[in-house]
Amino acid sequence: MHSFRNDYMEGAHPYVLDALVSTNAEQHPGYTEDALCDKARAAIRQAIEKSDVRESLHDAGIDAAALQVEFVAGGTMANLVSIAACLQAHECVIAAPDGHINVHETGAIEACGHKVLVTSDSDGLLSVEGIDAVMKFHEYGSNFHMVKPRLLYVSLATETGLVLTAGELRDLRAYADTHDLLVFIDGARLACGLASNRCDATLADVCAAADIFTIGGTKNGALFGEAIVIRNADIQRDFRFVMKQKGAVMAKGRLLGAQFDALFSTTGAQADVPEAVGDEPLYLSLGRHAVALAMKLRETLKNRGFDAFTSDSSTNQQFILLENTTAQSFVHAFDADVIAHPDDAHTVVRMTCSWATTEDDIAAVDVELSHIG
Repeated sequence: MHSFRNDYMEGAHPYVLDALVSTNAEQHPGYTEDALCDKARAAIRQAIEKSDVRESLHDAGIDAAALQVEFVAGGTMANLVSIAACLQAHECVIAAPDGHINVHETGAIEACGHKVLVTSDSDGLLSVEGIDAVMKFHEYGSNFHMVKPRLLYVSLATETGLVLTAGELRDLRAYADTHDLLVFIDGARLACGLASNRCDATLADVCAAADIFTIGGTKNGALFGEAIVIRNADIQRDFRFVMKQKGAVMAKGRLLGAQFDALFSTTGAQADVPEAVGDEPLYLSLGRHAVALAMKLRETLKNRGFDAFTSDSSTNQQFILLENTTAQSFVHAFDADVIAHPDDAHTVVRMTCSWATTEDDIAAVDVELSHIG
C-alpha cells in the first residue's frame, strides 16, 4: 500500500533527478554562485512575472528582475534564516498558534533570540484582528520593556490545509504597511496552496504581499531544497551574510540550482501531469496534481462513510476524526500520520497526497476501506 504519511516520502520527480544526473560531471563554482543556480533564479523570477494577471507587481512597484533568490537545504533552515535576516535582536515575530515556527521547529526561532508571539487565530489563518490584538498588548512596540513586534509570519497553505486568498494577502500587506511591519510567507507547501480551488492568489500576489517568502521544493518534487525570494532591499543587503552565519550556504549549491531549474522549466516537463495547465512550470503542475488526488481521496473517504473531517482542507492534506480502534486500522493500512487525540475515545489522523501519488493509489484505498468499514 502507498504510504500517506507525508508528502516527502519519495526521492525526486524523474525530471528533477534527470537534471541532477545530466549535470553531475559538470564542474561549477560553489556556494550557489554557479550557472545552474543563476538559471534557476531567472526561471523563478520569470514564473513570478508571468503569473501577474492582476498586475500585483506593477501596483506594488516590484521589478521582478530585482528580486533576490537564494537556495537552502530545508524548510526549517529557510524559516530560520529568513526570520533572522528580518529582525534586530530586540524584535519579534507574530504567528498563529499552530504556525509551523511555533509548533514544529523545536524553538528554532527562539534559539536565535527572537520571541514568537501568537494570536488567538485558529487553523493558522493569521488575521488582521488577531494581529492587532497582539500589537495593542505590546503597545505597538513603544514599550521598551517588551519585545517589539516587527514581522508577520503566515503560511499560504496552513498546517490544517486551509489557504489564504489574494484579498486576505492584500489585507495583511496593508496592515503591515500601516504599522511598520514586515511580512514573511512560509511556502513549504506553496504549490499546493496555489492549486487549491479556494485560493485565487498567484505567485505574483504572494510576492506582492511579502517582503520575503519561500518556495518549498522538499515537499513538491525536489530531492531536497527550498528557494527564498527577497523583494525588500533592506533584507537583501546582508542576507547572504546571515545565510553563511547560520550554516545555510551549501558548498555544492549547484545541486539546488539544478533542481529548481528543472522544477521551474516550462519545456514540456509537465506533459505527464494530467492536471497541468498550459505551459505552467512543473513546480505548479505537481502541486496541482497532489491537490487533485487529495480531493479524490477525500471523496473516497466520504463515500465509504469516513466523513468526520476536522478541517475543511482544500490542499493535499486530509484530516479524519476516527474512533481509536479504527484509527489503528488506518495507521496500519495507509501509514497514516497520527495528529492528535482530542479525547479518550478518538484520534485524528492525517492522510497526505504528493506529486507521486497515483490514481491507482486512491483506488487501492477504496478497496481497503471496504474492509475497514
